[in-house]
Amino acid sequence: MSIAINATSARLTSALKRVPDGSRANVILVRFSGEKKMTGFIHEVDELTQGLIARRIASDGFEPKFKQVSVIESGLNIEGLDRIILIGLGPRSKLTLNKLRDAIADGFTTARDVAGGEHIIFPLIDVDLHGFTVEQFAQTVTEYAILADYEPNHKKTRDWPGHQPRTHFESLTLLSTSGTLQAAQRGMKAGKLLAEATNRARDMVNEPSNIMTPSKIASLARKLGKESNGLLKVKVLGFDEIKALKMGGVLAVNSGAENPPAFIEMSYDPEVGVTDKVLGFVGKGITFDSGGLNAKDYDGMRDMKNDMGGAAAVLQVMSIICELKPHISVRAVIAACENLTDARSMRQGNVLKTMSGLTVQIDHTDAEGRLTLADALTYVQEKLGANILVDIATLTGSVEEALGDKVTGIFGNNDKFTREVLKCANDAGEPMHELPMYEGYRENNRGTMADLTNDGSGPGAIIAAWFLREFVKDGTPWVHMDIAATNFRKYDHGVDSEGATGVAVRTLGQILRQYSQI
Repeated sequence: MSIAINATSARLTSALKRVPDGSRANVILVRFSGEKKMTGFIHEVDELTQGLIARRIASDGFEPKFKQVSVIESGLNIEGLDRIILIGLGPRSKLTLNKLRDAIADGFTTARDVAGGEHIIFPLIDVDLHGFTVEQFAQTVTEYAILADYEPNHKKTRDWPGHQPRTHFESLTLLSTSGTLQAAQRGMKAGKLLAEATNRARDMVNEPSNIMTPSKIASLARKLGKESNGLLKVKVLGFDEIKALKMGGVLAVNSGAENPPAFIEMSYDPEVGVTDKVLGFVGKGITFDSGGLNAKDYDGMRDMKNDMGGAAAVLQVMSIICELKPHISVRAVIAACENLTDARSMRQGNVLKTMSGLTVQIDHTDAEGRLTLADALTYVQEKLGANILVDIATLTGSVEEALGDKVTGIFGNNDKFTREVLKCANDAGEPMHELPMYEGYRENNRGTMADLTNDGSGPGAIIAAWFLREFVKDGTPWVHMDIAATNFRKYDHGVDSEGATGVAVRTLGQILRQYSQI
């Protein structure tokens, strides 16, 4: 369900009059600590409610500490206004954009789960703040309303007895001053674009693997191409074409599966501003990973429909490229297949030849993602001319041991480009941290019967990154995102529901926005 979102410089009373009869509206207000005098929008709401906010703050002792949230019942004395939600932001001088995100996440989840309002009115602070602007504020509010409203695309046919269906937002109205309205509208547009793409990626990952098959991902890509008015060119290679290209990694991983693989390429070239830069996105697309003959245990296999989170992120950022219209050429590839078991499955000790010509001995069939990525990285460089690379993959469990489940680990071979990606991640509100590619670990991928082994010993996330590095041309800036720990949750956290998070969509979008007017 899509939320109706608009930004206006109208007064609060006008916004409330637009709330449909019989519906509930919540006004979300932010306050800083150390500022006792009410000014701006919070003063307007207090006057409208005849001092209700001031009285409740005095009686409840509400302190606007960071992430302090309070719900005030309006008594329905004001037409359309059901509840007021106060969010404490702490000292104004210490507020950062990421702190704002954390606080707003609590505000929207409170509106959803406690206050139960279908219509949200959010007055923006009407002056630029230190560290971020009204445009960024509006973008953050818009993104987090959409992300918090997301509910997994479940297959339930009834409400469970004793459990009420969750409240969903129907509209979000951003209030600004006339002087900041254009900035608020720009932020609203960007936030809506990125958040809705993130939710579509969540939907893809949450789908059961019998639905989100390689051919289904291919059909979604084709649909994007058809809807792009020629701006996005999509090509899907089937089994015979993959075999003709000698993609030994993809063929080996898919050898035990009934569903055929699909190798998807998406190409965008700007109408103006063509440069010699060609940005390549590569997404891991294992639609179900049993581990192969090195089968996963119950806990390890249960959520392995999520092993195509990198593919979902790549496909959905390409879904908005025609609106972003970056002034740079972009190539995206996904090697979609399954890692299952039957008599034809790849076996330990097998040796395969990748598209690059490098050979790999299979020492562990559950280290399959790097095999498909090896061919995808070669293809995007050799066939599509990409000379700047980002790959996104649910690659290793060890990255969670290093960084937990809220920070994505990234690796790079070019300091300048790695810093650029980290800045984009920070601007997007997706925590990422660079892990070292110590040269001494490269040797751990050396094979005995082939050029490489897919089961090198040592720190798993670093070894896997070094394996991928073997398929990146010297001098080509490259960043690898290991999203294995951040792609899927077994619990709610902030604006992330249980299940898929859609991680990396907003970071990739922010990379493209560097070359865009949006």
